[in-house]
Parts: sequence; structure tokens; C-alpha cells
Amino acid sequence: MSSNISKRGALLDDTRQFVSLWDDTLSSAANLSLINEQNLLGLPSQSRASDVTMYALRPRFVDPGEDLVRALRILCGNPAAFSDACYYEASRADQLLGAFAEGPLAGWYDEGRLGVNADLAEQWLTELEMAESVPAWSPSLKRRVAQGLLATLRDFGRLEGATKSPNKEITGPSISDGGFAYVAYRLHQGGESSRGLLTAPVWKRWLLDGPRIDQHMHRLAAEGLVYYDRAGSSFRIDWRVESLVEVARAVA
Repeated sequence: MSSNISKRGALLDDTRQFVSLWDDTLSSAANLSLINEQNLLGLPSQSRASDVTMYALRPRFVDPGEDLVRALRILCGNPAAFSDACYYEASRADQLLGAFAEGPLAGWYDEGRLGVNADLAEQWLTELEMAESVPAWSPSLKRRVAQGLLATLRDFGRLEGATKSPNKEITGPSISDGGFAYVAYRLHQGGESSRGLLTAPVWKRWLLDGPRIDQHMHRLAAEGLVYYDRAGSSFRIDWRVESLVEVARAVA
């Protein structure tokens, strides 16, 4: 796990522009080279353009397969689903962000804590240092990473609070229907079984419990995206679509 979140963040506006600029007739390498070298995202410097394009957006949205870019382009018309999809990919690509959202943030919410701040995030980072899960960062870098985690989660709607306020409030359990469909299909693409999809730790990033996941699955079934049957401890999920792009079209 790295400190990259301290300088990258949610990048929602950059992502919208990135997927809109993407040319489906070109290879991934050609697209990335064009967007990076010509700084088509309009970033302040070529160094920043390279960092965002090659080291943030590429791992999130290109390396897993080009269908992500096409699906996200469709979801641009559904801001809530677009944000949830980007949050999933960002927290997948940045292990520290995913671990923080699934671990301490979800745990604090379950304990009844509503407010969080950089001090709490920094304490968690110190615990990771002691466990040798992250490098021994300097105090100033550790602080920036803690602040970066909170700022990124705020931008993705998982925390609330003014930009310059040191204190944030945890947003309650919520995910858009379109975002749920996107994440569920991405888990399916990753080979999750029916049971694995329903019990995946990733849902903790939205603070979803079993009943909420079940409700969302029934809504996917009502929309014709899946066949969903749950009887006692048995689960069955059969997808009625064959690609992430089809999912995006259905929920856009």
C-alpha cells in the first residue's frame, strides 16, 4: 500500500474528460500517449498530466479492460452511478483507500461514531506502520495521506463536511442503483460466485449490510438484469446481460 492517495484523490472531473476524449478506434497505448503527451486534460503541468493519466487513471480505468472506459462514458449521464463506479475502481486500484473504507471507517460507523478527522486516520496509518503493512512515513507525509483519504472519500460522497474543515461526518449506508449494478457486475467479471458476490467485503465501502444488498439485488432482477433467487442459505444469480457496457446502458 502506497501514499499515492495523498496527491491524487477522486479525480471525478478528470475522469469525465478522460472517458469523453477516449477514441475507441485507437489502441489503449495510443489513447494514453495522446492524452498524456498533449495534456488534453488541461492540467497545470506536464508532470501533473503524466501523474494523473498514467499513474491514476490508467490503473483505475484502462488496465482492467477497455470496456470500463466505454461503460463509464455511458454512465456520465447518471452522476450518482458514475461516482459510485469511479469510487469502486479507485478503491480497487488504491489498496490503502479500499482498506480504510472497508476497515476502520466501516468499523467506526458500526460502533456508532459519526464524526472522523485526520487524527483518527493518522492513528490507523500508525497501526499499519507498526504491522509493517506500509513504509515508515515521515510525520508530514503521514498527515498528508490521512488528509488525502478523507478528502477523497468526501469527493466520492462517503464523507460529508466543508473542504477546509478538519472534521467530517460519515455518510450513512447508500449506493445508487446504477452504481450497485456496476459493482455487482465487476465482481461477477472477477469470478465471484453468487454467495461471494452477496458477501463481498467491498460492500462495506458503502456500509451496506445483508438486507440492503438483498434489496438491491431484487431491484436488479426487477429491471431484468439478473435472475435472483434466495432460499435460506442458498443463492442463485444468473446475469441476463453479457457485458459491462450492457449494464451501463440499462442503468444510465
